[in-house]
Amino acid sequence: MSTLHAAVADRLLTLCEGDTPRLAIPLDQGGRHRLVAGDGAIARDVVAALEDCPGVGILPASGGLVGNLTVADNFALLLRYDDDAEDRGARDQELEAALQFCGLTPERVAVLARAQPMHLERSERWKVGFVRCLLRPPELLVLDRLFAGLTRRQADGLIAVEAIYHARHPFRPVLFVDLDSHELPALPDCRSLTELAELAEATCHS
Repeated sequence: MSTLHAAVADRLLTLCEGDTPRLAIPLDQGGRHRLVAGDGAIARDVVAALEDCPGVGILPASGGLVGNLTVADNFALLLRYDDDAEDRGARDQELEAALQFCGLTPERVAVLARAQPMHLERSERWKVGFVRCLLRPPELLVLDRLFAGLTRRQADGLIAVEAIYHARHPFRPVLFVDLDSHELPALPDCRSLTELAELAEATCHS
């Protein structure tokens, strides 16, 4: 059982291991933060603890969309489109502009609308999920193991896309949860670095 838990008080999110604070992020000051986990189990525990906290949005490397729905249907579901045609048209334009802003051509955007996320390349799935967060930003956006398995060029490309979030939402912070690796790319203007090499074992009392 994980000893990690997260809470928000006075606009400060704190991640604690038992009674010990391990990470603190102000929710209204924007910027990038990084937590480096010693292994996948710790990373999962961190994400699970943060996911339980109100106002936190988790974006996994897969994009977090329903794989057997089209991209258009995913956005209709996740952004809660209603039946008003005028409202849907405005949302569609906003969505299309955001996808193009993330480096997708108009031709590719038209194809994506009909495609299922499970049939897209991983970086494209992530971009689609990222656009959802761009349009509906959480108070803290957590990027879950974004760089695992990527080449340096792919990682740098997604960092460039992620910069769009800070330009559009300068007061919304982003936390990168990464696995410990010598190949982790540097994060521009990273405000804090937390390392969790291991966690204390939870004690169970019968």
